[in-house]
Amino acid sequence: MNFPYKAVLFDLDGTLIDSAPDIAEAANRALEDRKLPRFPEATVRGWIGEGARKLIESAFAAAGSDADIDAVMPGFMRHYADTLLLHARVYAGVPEALAALHAQGIKLAVCTNKPARFVEPLLQARGLDAWISAFLGGDSLPERKPDATPLLHLAKVLGVPVSECLMVGDSQTDALAAHNAGMDLVLVDYGYARGFDLHSAHARAVVGDLRRLLDAPFC
Repeated sequence: MNFPYKAVLFDLDGTLIDSAPDIAEAANRALEDRKLPRFPEATVRGWIGEGARKLIESAFAAAGSDADIDAVMPGFMRHYADTLLLHARVYAGVPEALAALHAQGIKLAVCTNKPARFVEPLLQARGLDAWISAFLGGDSLPERKPDATPLLHLAKVLGVPVSECLMVGDSQTDALAAHNAGMDLVLVDYGYARGFDLHSAHARAVVGDLRRLLDAPFC
């Protein structure tokens, strides 16, 4: 069965790669810099998905700190550069799905709120870059998800009409971005949903393995 879209835009963290262990370690190192307590990885996972600054704001608020986040961020970024590739892993089924879509001539891109300078090294280190034609980070444009602008920009870069693009993500941020851009949406159920009811998002499907994309069109 032919895939019904000409391009797929993927979120990164929680969709293609489980990067939570390394993000959590970087956040905890930033807390330790200020003599604040560490948090379990499971707790930090609940703060991932809206960009690095929101993550650090959540961590420092939970620690009861009123530290200047502008002053904290450079340290966090240095720590994340050090931890970026420690434990990040590709979710099961991701390489197979990307390879199969790419083989059909589907254009693939990544749209993430992760700072852009970390995206390409992560894709390269985990062997996903060969299938990805373009990417945007959370600081690539003035706007980021859930704003529609990054998705619309990537569609233009790929040369594919919005109506022929599919957004694949794991969170409310991704869902809102897709709806704001007028793109069809598929959500994965293994990422960082942060309590969001995935089945309320009017997605074409909620899947537990990206290889399910190859079953499209969805019921």
